[in-house]
Order: sequence, then structure tokens, then C-alpha cells
Amino acid sequence: MRHFIIISNTVDTSASLSINSLTAFGRLDVICRCVTASFYLSDGFRKNVTLSIIFLKTGKIMQIQGEEVRGINPDERAIAGVLRKVFSGKNYPGIIFYSESFDNFISNYDPIVLTDTKSQSENLLHQYNTYIIGDQAGFSEEFKQQLDLYPKASLGSRIYLSSQTITILNYLIDRFEQSLTL
Repeated sequence: MRHFIIISNTVDTSASLSINSLTAFGRLDVICRCVTASFYLSDGFRKNVTLSIIFLKTGKIMQIQGEEVRGINPDERAIAGVLRKVFSGKNYPGIIFYSESFDNFISNYDPIVLTDTKSQSENLLHQYNTYIIGDQAGFSEEFKQQLDLYPKASLGSRIYLSSQTITILNYLIDRFEQSLTL
């Protein structure tokens, strides 16, 4: 099971979101692309993934569980439509949306933090199943202090988009898992 945790600095989940303007209330477009990168393959859907998004503006957490979620298409507008329903309090299969502090939430996991400064080799990434990734704003200085408790790794000297980071992680984990079956 893979678990990606995105730290969203800008999305306001209390606002009445418009699927016609995904950046009007924060970078919802970034979150939508992370959903696609987490779950979709060209020929299938990853059921072995959980995506958690920590919305720092509102103190909310959303978890999308691949084994249970239904009816999400990979395009940004469709995903935004689903998220708008969830943010407004409607239930959606496989998605839970609730309030919890980051410290309480993260205490259930043993994560590694993806950063732009190399701390550990990417070869160690397969030893974890929970990955903390920043959004387009990265991690605030205050939040970085909270993350100091956890091991860090990078994907090299380049800084990738959050969704690209998830795609690369999925590729690296897939490749490692395939090597175990050969």
C-alpha cells in the first residue's frame, strides 16, 4: 500500500469552489493533478494507493482511498467537481474529509519527506510506504520544523511539480516491486 500526503498551503476548503476557475481559491489545480498522478495509469486505476491532502488554511484533511473510491475521472474539472461536493459536506465513496491536527494525523504513519535537498538516496525510498510532498509553495519554515522529525530524501537536483513527484515515486516503487518478482 502506498500513501502520498500532500501539504496544501493555499486551497480554501471552506470557499464555494468553481470548477471553472481552479485557482480562484488556492491551487486546486495542483491537488487535482496529484489525484490523477496518484491513481491513474494509462490502462488502469491504482487501488493500492491512499492520497491524503492536508489543507493548512482550514485544518482539514481529505483522504482518498483507491480500494474504495468510485466514479472519479482523471481530468481536473471532473476531480474538482467531486472535491467541491466533498468540501460542501456531501459523502462520496472512498473519500473522507475531516478536521484533525497534522501531529495527530501523522502519528499513525512512518513517513519520509520529499525535499529539494538530497538527504538520502532515492534507492531507499522503497523502504517507506508513506511520502510527504509539498505543493507548489513547498513547506513553510514553521512547517519544516514539524517535518524535522522525519527522514528526508529527494529525487535529485531538480525540483519537480508535486504531481510529477508522485508519478516518479510510483514509477520507482513499481520498478522495485517488479524486480522482486523476477
